[in-house]
Amino acid sequence: MYCFTCGSGEPHRRLNDKEKDWLKKRLGRKSVDEFFICVAPGCRNTRTGLNKKPFDSPIRVPSD
Repeated sequence: MYCFTCGSGEPHRRLNDKEKDWLKKRLGRKSVDEFFICVAPGCRNTRTGLNKKPFDSPIRVPSD
């Protein structure tokens, strides 16, 4: 998938339960199942499957 913050196609994965909980609180939503996280070193930017830039400012999920 294309990563807006990396500026290139990068591997992404679905969020784990801890990451989902964080993003739910951050966005005030009940579900965040449509989001993916960029796994490029140092990135962790979020996107949906269809929208490479769903937010005006990037939202990066903190690492453990």
